[in-house]
Amino acid sequence: MTPNLIKYIIVSLLFISAIGKGFAQSNQTPPKNPSVLTKADSAKAKDQYLEIKATVRQSKGEEKEGESKPLDSVLVTIYNGDIPYSELWTNKKGKCSFKLPLDKNLTIQVSKKGFVTKSISVNTKVPFDDRDAFNFSCDVDIFEEITGLDVTVLKSPIAKITYSPSLATFQYDIGYTNKVNVELKKMYKKYYKLQEMKKDSVNTGVADRPTH
Repeated sequence: MTPNLIKYIIVSLLFISAIGKGFAQSNQTPPKNPSVLTKADSAKAKDQYLEIKATVRQSKGEEKEGESKPLDSVLVTIYNGDIPYSELWTNKKGKCSFKLPLDKNLTIQVSKKGFVTKSISVNTKVPFDDRDAFNFSCDVDIFEEITGLDVTVLKSPIAKITYSPSLATFQYDIGYTNKVNVELKKMYKKYYKLQEMKKDSVNTGVADRPTH
């Protein structure tokens, strides 16, 4: 066997081996790129959210908490940082509902002309394995503006809602709520006193009017 023939046989075998490997690789399933969502993944992501069901009421003050009534036409604005990206209004029963995306730090602001604005902080971050469609109900009492009332405490959220891995659901941050409630009770006490003073002033003015 001549050297040229031996060289030809070796080159042919290497060529056949390369073709075989390429064919085997072409039949393998390509690795999944985790950064690319399939249609099924996208559909599943749409089913992962936090739905807030809120009721807004008019507060009559701490001592008259039982007399609060639903407020319609209250503007509920959802902020992503300082940017508002969604807003809606309460109905005649003071109710509204909306869905929030997961993995966001959001603020829900409740406002109405003539009333003091309140807000709630919502952290929708959920561990990957716990992602689902969640529901959370909350009540927000707002009260009418009144001269002389210090509402500095309301510049911060009155409550924080976060996900609890141990309960596998959303709940209020109890520690934060207890801390804020101390200041809220002081504010409501002052609010109630100012209400009474305003009421007495109006009644006195009516009594002092001359009769004809």
